[in-house]
Amino acid sequence: MAIAKPSDFRVEPVSPAPFDHLLIDDYLDPALYAELAASFPDCPPNSGPTGYTLYWGDPEYDRLIAEHPAWKRFFELFHNQDFVEYSIAQFEQAFASQGKVDLSHPRYVPYAESRADKARQQLARPEHDPDELWVRVDIMQGRIGYDRQPHLDHRRRAITLLIYFCEPGEGGDLLLHDRNGDTHKVEPKPNRMVMFPCNQYSVHSVTPIIAQSQYRNTVQVTVSSSVDIWPGMPGIPALRSMAGKVLRRLHLRA
Repeated sequence: MAIAKPSDFRVEPVSPAPFDHLLIDDYLDPALYAELAASFPDCPPNSGPTGYTLYWGDPEYDRLIAEHPAWKRFFELFHNQDFVEYSIAQFEQAFASQGKVDLSHPRYVPYAESRADKARQQLARPEHDPDELWVRVDIMQGRIGYDRQPHLDHRRRAITLLIYFCEPGEGGDLLLHDRNGDTHKVEPKPNRMVMFPCNQYSVHSVTPIIAQSQYRNTVQVTVSSSVDIWPGMPGIPALRSMAGKVLRRLHLRA
């Protein structure tokens, strides 16, 4: 697969364990990926999970999209009706069986979620109908010391898609967790994509970055509603228990 335009998106078989996800190497068109990787910006200290991020609406982000044809093309690859429809179709069974919102006919809207709202469990003032979906294309850098404990993404998120723009280092691996605390490791690799529905089973984490020859450059694409799409689960106590199991295993391996 080499994604260069919205018509390239097509539904692929889903890996069901430890939860539904899709992993594809050499995901983007090689020429597009090379241009993006060569011009990947240094992210300033900012809010967001890695602490170094650029979001739509930031002056540096908007300038990058406006002035760099490859980044403009990349941005437009995801901000459209075709990508929204593909995202729901890719995990159609999960949305039909587990979702709280009817997304059988999703509609794309060009809405920019603020930095303040991104950090909130619920939007301060929802502006769209539940089946009107919008897209984030977030540019992120992980540096030494970055990690994330097991967590679920906001329940308003339909899907999360990650594309890596970095070589493997020591740490910074994405861990997908099952409900017994077992994990499936996704190692960062140039032009590797991983995607999953943000349902109540998609608990994931990132191992601590101990050493790196380059920053953990990543683009995170999310499709969202303005209201919760998924029911809550497994809950804070279960997440804490899972986090404890992971940390104990990491300690034993050290």
